[in-house]
Amino acid sequence: MQVLKDEIRESILKAAKDLFLQNGFEKASMNMIAKRAGVSKSNLYNYFLSKEEIFYNLTDRAYVRIEKIFNNLLKHDSEEHFNLEKFAALMSEELTGLLTEYREEILLIVDCSKGTKYENVKDGIINRLQEHSLYEFRKFNIIMENDDSFFAHYASASLIEGLLEIIRHNKSDAWIKNNIKMLVSYYISGYSHFFAEILS
Repeated sequence: MQVLKDEIRESILKAAKDLFLQNGFEKASMNMIAKRAGVSKSNLYNYFLSKEEIFYNLTDRAYVRIEKIFNNLLKHDSEEHFNLEKFAALMSEELTGLLTEYREEILLIVDCSKGTKYENVKDGIINRLQEHSLYEFRKFNIIMENDDSFFAHYASASLIEGLLEIIRHNKSDAWIKNNIKMLVSYYISGYSHFFAEILS
């Protein structure tokens, strides 16, 4: 029966997610997944050909959403008509939706993906934020005495690590929303004051 097959498939995915979160992708095995799901290893292979397939089944949709959100957020330009308050609200809303809907999947991608195509995703996002910050600096002819790429990297890494700490210490969706709002406000206001001071 199809319903039974769907239940077995979901049981496998749940077991795999728990194991990946506990042990990471590399240390989890098909044997462990089959045992946790309560199915034979041969039956497990009727649903998934490899643990890679299982891992990507769990994470691909979250990754697509991550890419879409960060692509949209990094499109803005800091022109005079740009409304920083509206951008902060949009950023908070988008990140809250992402982190509440895909909390465990994001942790899989960031904390448990060594040995998969996603193992460098966090560094990639930080680098993109860093490059965007440097673009903003240069657009306003900001030249810093020290290495501006380090400051941009530090600010970008702090934002991403802050978001991850929020979902690692999750208490509820409302708690995540409130803390993301505070973190984004802190991040945006920091850049706003930085630009105001440099350009004054």
